[in-house]
Amino acid sequence: MSVDILNIARGGLLSHQAAINLTGTNIANVNTPGYTRQRPVFSTSSNQSVEIANIERIYDRFLGAQINEQMYNLGYSEAKKDELGRIEMIFNEAGGGGISELLSKFWSAWEDLSANPSGQAERQALVSVSQSLTSMFRSYSGELLSVQDDANTRIRDLTHQVNGYLSDIADINSKIVRTKSDDIGLNTLKDKRAELLSGLAEIIDFHYFEDSDGSINAFLSNGMPLVEGNKTWELDVVPVDPAASNPSFYDIVFKDDPDEEPINSVITNGKLAAFLEVRDTTIGGEEGYMDSLDDLAAALVSEVNDQHKLGYDMSQNLGEDFFVFDIDPEVEEARYMKVSDLIIADINKIAASETVNGDGGNAVSMNSIKDELTMNDYTSTFSSYYSSLVAQVGQDVADANRNFDHHTNLMSHLTNRREEISGVSIDEEMMNLLKYQAGYNASARLFVAAQELADTLMNLMR
Repeated sequence: MSVDILNIARGGLLSHQAAINLTGTNIANVNTPGYTRQRPVFSTSSNQSVEIANIERIYDRFLGAQINEQMYNLGYSEAKKDELGRIEMIFNEAGGGGISELLSKFWSAWEDLSANPSGQAERQALVSVSQSLTSMFRSYSGELLSVQDDANTRIRDLTHQVNGYLSDIADINSKIVRTKSDDIGLNTLKDKRAELLSGLAEIIDFHYFEDSDGSINAFLSNGMPLVEGNKTWELDVVPVDPAASNPSFYDIVFKDDPDEEPINSVITNGKLAAFLEVRDTTIGGEEGYMDSLDDLAAALVSEVNDQHKLGYDMSQNLGEDFFVFDIDPEVEEARYMKVSDLIIADINKIAASETVNGDGGNAVSMNSIKDELTMNDYTSTFSSYYSSLVAQVGQDVADANRNFDHHTNLMSHLTNRREEISGVSIDEEMMNLLKYQAGYNASARLFVAAQELADTLMNLMR
């Protein structure tokens, strides 16, 4: 009987010592990001002693799934906010000197020229402001293209980051499958995997579930696998169709797909989705910012040139193109807009006159274009069309900021909730420590009593 009591006491000592050690681990990791507190699960052993049957990880799976879902939203909204913030700076007209002000000065220069059609100063002023206007169009277009290029680079880099996360998750899956359930290292692996899943969720949206062996399987929204156990399906980037408007842009594909079928449309949330949207829709899509800027440039060039060709220059010749599109006249994009070299070389070629008599009638007609409804299916003037574009950028920025703030607040609420459930409370751990120490001390006293009983029995047998 004394031997049984010794074994019972020994089990109590070992179990409570392990519980004390686990409490120490919790306390030591109170400030470790992503750490989930652990709790010993005691059970009665086969010899009627106590043992730690399992080390429980205090983790709410439903809450974890909510946090990952918010990570998609937060990653998307943050990237969208930052990119739109850059675009807002491009169209910032607050300090003057932008397209809006230069358009106004352009029409005023024609008005000044109409009052003095042969004036060299007025002609030179018109050329100067026209050059400033076309330079601003090219600048805006170039800066938008720069944002697109940067988004394209981020798409490539984030795709490679996704592969890194997938590889690490698969590696941890393998380790978890090989680790026993009562091994304290199992929960450390699960914490690490949870951090990886959170990092992956910031980049790309996916669904996942835990298999019976403890491994995680992750899939895109259309069911395409990313990770299954220790196997990964890596992503890659390939140049878009060479016939596209910008063949240097990337499509996202599965690396092992021989057809290289793009999966851009499958990615609907996270940072990748935001950069794809900014590159292909916000800036580059139909009715995107670049398209709107190009439409304004093309219409302005067309209307001004058509009117200019109706007038006469100082040599009594009919006017030629005032604006041109450099590189390729058929490509009517803002980035190629410029004043004709012929006009720059000889300001007397400006066709300000309506007749060969040298009046300023054509300059008057040119100035009146500003009031004509030429844009948006003949519902907007040039200035109102551009003002609407700037207002749309401002509205998009406000929406992006509001969306980011909303998801930041939601994430803060969820992480606070996770901390309440899974975080380490020093007060609670100290209470547990006292409880386990009491259990250890009781087992120690039982062990001493069992030894004394055994010694007494041995003495009686002599």
